[in-house]
Amino acid sequence: MGVKTLQIIYDNPTTVFMPGQAVSGRVLVMTNESVKVRSIKMKISGGANVKWVEQESRRNNNGETENYSESYQSEEEYFENKFTLIGGGGESHLEEGEHAYPFNITLPHQLPSTYNGEHGNIHYEAKVTIDIPWGKDKETKSTFQVISPLNLNEEPNLSEPIKEEKENYYCCCCCKSGPMTLVVCLPYSGYVPGQNIPVTIELDNNSNVRIETVKVKLEKEIAFKATHPVGKTKYETAELAKLSLDGVEEHGSKTWTEQLPIPNSLILSNLKYCDIIKEKYFLKIESCVGGMNENTRLYVNITMGNIPLTIAQDAPQFNSPNQGTVPLDQYLPNPTPTIGFVEPTPVPGYAQQAPSNGQQYPPPPSVPSPYPNQQYYPLPSDPPSAYHQTQPLYPNINTQQPPINPTFQYPHPQPIVPTAPGLNGESIGLISQSSLENPETNKYN
Repeated sequence: MGVKTLQIIYDNPTTVFMPGQAVSGRVLVMTNESVKVRSIKMKISGGANVKWVEQESRRNNNGETENYSESYQSEEEYFENKFTLIGGGGESHLEEGEHAYPFNITLPHQLPSTYNGEHGNIHYEAKVTIDIPWGKDKETKSTFQVISPLNLNEEPNLSEPIKEEKENYYCCCCCKSGPMTLVVCLPYSGYVPGQNIPVTIELDNNSNVRIETVKVKLEKEIAFKATHPVGKTKYETAELAKLSLDGVEEHGSKTWTEQLPIPNSLILSNLKYCDIIKEKYFLKIESCVGGMNENTRLYVNITMGNIPLTIAQDAPQFNSPNQGTVPLDQYLPNPTPTIGFVEPTPVPGYAQQAPSNGQQYPPPPSVPSPYPNQQYYPLPSDPPSAYHQTQPLYPNINTQQPPINPTFQYPHPQPIVPTAPGLNGESIGLISQSSLENPETNKYN
C-alpha cells in the first residue's frame, strides 16, 4: 500500500494569517512499508479568479439567430513559493513509520483578504506532491485564510465631513414647477460594522409635486472584472440597512437627523490589492414621488473598515458654532480593544476622538476574552508586550464574531445623544431614531 497518510499540519491551528506573518508547520507522511520516492515537493500560493457564464445570441452562416453560452473569466496571482522537502537528486527510500518535514515561509505584506463570492474568489493554499517512480503520485492540498485589516486611519480624507446635493424639476400639467432640492451631510465617511452612520437630510420641496416618502439605504456593490475573451464587468448589489422617512408636501421643507445602524454581522474583505474583484459601499437617498414623475436618487460613497477612525480634536468639522458636545468621560470604555493604537473613549455613532497633543488615555479595564480557548497570534511589528496579550487578534472567521462597536451602557437614566451638524451652521437638535424596515431585496429602482 505504500504511503498511508499525507497531511499538512500548520503551527497555527486556526489557519488564519495576516500579511507579513510566517506560515509554518510540517508535512506528515506515514507509510506502512518501505516506499521508494523521487521527491516530495511543496507549493504555497495565493491568487484570485473570476468566472461567470452568459447566454448570448449570434447569426450563423445561414443567417439565422442562434443562442450560445459565453464564459467570461480572469485570473491573477499574488505569490507562489515552491521548494523540495526531500529528493531532487535521485531516488530515496521512506522506511515504514512516520516522517515529518518542516516548512516555513513569510507572506507578502500586500495581500487581499480571503474572499468567496458567487462569481469569484481569492484563495490561499498549500499543496504537497510525492513523486513515486513507476507508480501513481500521492498529492494533498490544504487551504488557509488571510485577513488583511482595513485601517480607516490610513486615509486621512475619511475624517472629513461630506455634503452632497441634488436638484430636480418636475413637470405638472405641462407646466414646469420650482425645484426640489435634496441635501445630505455626513460628519465623516469611514465606519466599522456595528457603528451608526449619523446622517442629516434636508429636503426643500419648492415644486408642485408632493414627496411621498424619503428612503435611506446602505448598499454594497461588488464588481467582478473579466479579461477573457474580452474585458467585461459584472455587478452585484446588496442592501444592508434601510430607513424610511416621512414625505414632504408641495412648497414645504423638512430636515431629518437620523442614525443608520451598520449590521454587526457584516463581513469585510480588504480587496485593495485585488484588481479583478472590487467592493464599494454607499448610501442611497431616494425621494419618492407618485404619478409619472421619476424619483430623485442621491449617492454618497463611504468606506468600511475594521479599525475605526481616530479623529484629533482639531480635525475639520462642520461649521456649526452652536453644535452641542458631550463630555467623553460620560461614556464607558469600549470593551473590545482595537489594533495598533491606544483605545480612546468611544462616542456612539461618532468617530472616536483622541487628544491632538499626543497624550494617551489610560488603559481600559480588564475584560475577559470572548475567545478564552484560542491563542493570540501577534503582528510581526508588534512590541514585545503584545505577546503577553490574551485577546485573540483574529479568531476563526467561521465563528460568530463579537460586535466591533458594541452597545454602550449609559451611566445616566437617559442617554445623552450628540447633536448632528446643521446644514446652515445651526444645531439640528436631538437625534430621533426611526424604525427600521425589513430589507426588500432587488428593489433599488
